Amino acid sequence: MKKILLTISAMLAVITALAQKPDEGANGCFFDTKIREFVYRLELTREQEDQFVVLYKQYSEDMHAAVGDKKIDGFKVKDATVEEVAERVKARIERQQKAQNVRLAYVDKFAKILNGKQLNKLYKVEKEIQDKLKERKGHLKGDGHRPHPKD
Repeated sequence: MKKILLTISAMLAVITALAQKPDEGANGCFFDTKIREFVYRLELTREQEDQFVVLYKQYSEDMHAAVGDKKIDGFKVKDATVEEVAERVKARIERQQKAQNVRLAYVDKFAKILNGKQLNKLYKVEKEIQDKLKERKGHLKGDGHRPHPKD
């Protein structure tokens, strides 16, 4: 239990740092925290961990390349034409397809390292981490459950 609380605390600290200053150092720290969470939650052996870290790093890079920059500065739907909005929607769907293709390509690669239980849990843990990150970013921006004080 203590180990879980320490892991969660470390993740929240890293997420906060990422939200405030998204530089390479913070991203590297976040990646390390994610890896520690996977190692713990998937109960990886030392041999699995060594292989998993290399593969997950490549997977993360491929996912980042597939998704690219999700937001373009200055775009406001209310000021856009229907054609511009349609292009935005198409671009978002194309990014989602590319990301899904990367996920599919890596299932067999992860299956060479992980057992069935670990493989199934990998994607659940990854989703939980992403959900926590989104929730934390929403809280920091004032878009989450906590009301944001007015200026």
